[in-house]
Amino acid sequence: MMGYRNTNAGFYLIILNNGAIECRMQNSAGTLVTYQTPDFTVVPQVWQHYAWVYGGGQLKLYLNGNLVGGKPASGSIASTTTSFAIGKSILGNFNFIYNGRIDEVSVWNKELTQTEIQDMMTNELLGTEPNLQLYYKFDQGVPGGNNSSISSLTTNVNGPQYNGVFNNFALNGATSNFNGTLNSSFQAISFPQVPTQLITQPSYYLNATATSGLPCTYTVLSGPATISNDTAYFSGVGTVSIQADQFGNGTYDTAVAVISTFDVVDPYATQAVIEPRNPVQGADIYMPTLGALQLSVVANMPYPTIFSVSNLEFVINGTTYPAQSFANGRYSAWWTPNAFGAQTIQINSTSNYGVVTSVTVNVNVVQTVSTLTNVPAFSGLWLNSTTGVLTADGVLPSYVGAFDTIIATLSVTCPPNGGCDPWDRVSSIDVMGMDGLWYEVIRYITPYGVACNHSINMADYMSILQGKVTFRVNLGTLTNGYVYALKFDYKDGAPPHKYSKVEKVWKAIYPFGDMANLQPVPAFAHTFEPSAVAAKLKLVSTGHGWGNLNTGNAAEFYDATHTLWVNGANTFSQHNWTTCSPNPDACQPQNGTWTYARAGWCPGAIGRPFDFDMSTFVANPAINLEYKFLSSYVDQCHPNNPNCVTGVTCTDCNDGFNPTLDVNCNLITFFDDATILSVDEKDDANLIIYPNPSNGIFNLNSVKLTGETYIVTVYNIMGTTVRQFKWDGEKTVLDLTNAAKGVYIVKVNNDTHTEIKQLIVR
Repeated sequence: MMGYRNTNAGFYLIILNNGAIECRMQNSAGTLVTYQTPDFTVVPQVWQHYAWVYGGGQLKLYLNGNLVGGKPASGSIASTTTSFAIGKSILGNFNFIYNGRIDEVSVWNKELTQTEIQDMMTNELLGTEPNLQLYYKFDQGVPGGNNSSISSLTTNVNGPQYNGVFNNFALNGATSNFNGTLNSSFQAISFPQVPTQLITQPSYYLNATATSGLPCTYTVLSGPATISNDTAYFSGVGTVSIQADQFGNGTYDTAVAVISTFDVVDPYATQAVIEPRNPVQGADIYMPTLGALQLSVVANMPYPTIFSVSNLEFVINGTTYPAQSFANGRYSAWWTPNAFGAQTIQINSTSNYGVVTSVTVNVNVVQTVSTLTNVPAFSGLWLNSTTGVLTADGVLPSYVGAFDTIIATLSVTCPPNGGCDPWDRVSSIDVMGMDGLWYEVIRYITPYGVACNHSINMADYMSILQGKVTFRVNLGTLTNGYVYALKFDYKDGAPPHKYSKVEKVWKAIYPFGDMANLQPVPAFAHTFEPSAVAAKLKLVSTGHGWGNLNTGNAAEFYDATHTLWVNGANTFSQHNWTTCSPNPDACQPQNGTWTYARAGWCPGAIGRPFDFDMSTFVANPAINLEYKFLSSYVDQCHPNNPNCVTGVTCTDCNDGFNPTLDVNCNLITFFDDATILSVDEKDDANLIIYPNPSNGIFNLNSVKLTGETYIVTVYNIMGTTVRQFKWDGEKTVLDLTNAAKGVYIVKVNNDTHTEIKQLIVR
């Protein structure tokens, strides 16, 4: 329909099949958030008003002035050069063309309120409203006439600079032109998608409607179904296609037929798809001494709107290990082998209809450990202007306390056709942990047009670099890009601590020197587990943006020192400045300005993280982290500077682009045993929470915690408390329906007992 879109960022609306709308925001970190409306949100031949809004950590879609849905989101859109397009995507060769009429398009640099949206629907804008950036009224020319002399679409604000350029417009006749009244004889059918049906409930009322109000008729095109009185009856399992028609009358034309295709399934014959992730079939598990290994599996049900995994367990040598559920279908438990040698792990998944699916994994527990070299993670991933993100799975060793060094070697080579990207681009590699969440582990800026190799020790990420691991490679480029490969060398030796846990602290792009928000990074609250013995922060913040409209060539070429505050005290200093000649990764010579020092990075080098030792804080478990940017830096050339004068302070005070810092920070906590990581593995009946994941309603139950008073605390992934209440151990309901979708931690404790579980609201 309309919006901003390039390979690095975007904010736009797309109409999908059957009248659904896909609403998207991609921030400058490459994070894509999508909200999709139900089918037939778009009603043919009816004027509707849409408002796609971002602010306050939320994306919102309003239809006719009413909120219909949205998603949590974060970050910013840093690009100031992307064109605003109406009617067709201008990214690459995407043939997304809007087939309809559009009127009264406006773009704002603020979060519109519902009241403001409803007001603009009732009252035409003046064009002088604060924060209004673009306003196209589409009231030029003669409706349906010869308008070929009109050279551009006029904006009533910020024109003529942002007048629209016509592409493939005839500007003459009833279509491809400025137009007037609708075709009164036209009618269209809305036939909401029939959901997957259960053979145990063998009928479904069909509810297609025509905009004319005339009744629809139905025909079974294929599949085990019959129709009687607008109701479909199912005689077996299989795929069914039903067509809805409205043939018109003397007033209305025949409508285009709409077909709904769906499956009829047997709930008692539908099994889970189970994929062992750690260890995998036939794996050697390296353990100098026997210790607890984190078992991991992905288990999903077909037709997830109907079926779910209600329970998953591992059975080994007659002992059952119940699994915790995490994001993206991940399940995990902790197991200590009773001996070295061959072991058999049975994985049982039970559906919400009681169907059990089982797989068996045969492994070998190995005591003798040696260095493992050239273990491939992935290779041949070509990222370019049309493919900015790729994922791949790599099978890595499974181990406990076996390796003290894990060297990752990243290779970037020129694609087979067209050569390397000639510019320095922001790139990164993410790993999906056993909790189903993504963690950035490598920040990489591509070199100027040459191939290079890079190495970094990633032993701190040992807990997520084992078993079958999913990697995600990100590259924002407008050219031919690079081909990526990653491998690991595991050096045998006892690590300082056998176990670790990774948690995301910050992952977003923040403005640097914005006078309206000089300290944009939110505080992070965290509580260390009682058995934690050490911890460190791994912080990368690369500065981007420069030029005459950024004071001091910030942030790329600005030498700044930022600080980390712990519990209100200035604790760590980050001199975020990197010397690039010689290149830190020996990626030289290059083209371009590769020799210039930069804010936390160099072209053709991995952005080395700043490691800040948090071990002294684990004894006082509750901490509050703040990342404060250099407070003396202010971007003077910005609309948020009230003293900016165009032509004096800088050439254009209306330039809204701030320098930015692309921040990624992970907290690594270390343990000498897996007790806290395994939540009551030996006595799973203490705390029972189900279903999990759920839509926000969880049953909280126990068979062994009754008779005492406990405090139940629910934290979000940022460590913020979202619910807290007293509990007597009896069955109760935990209601998180008002919480955002995502992962939450539930802590149940009193003076003598503590249990922790993870929940997923979806």
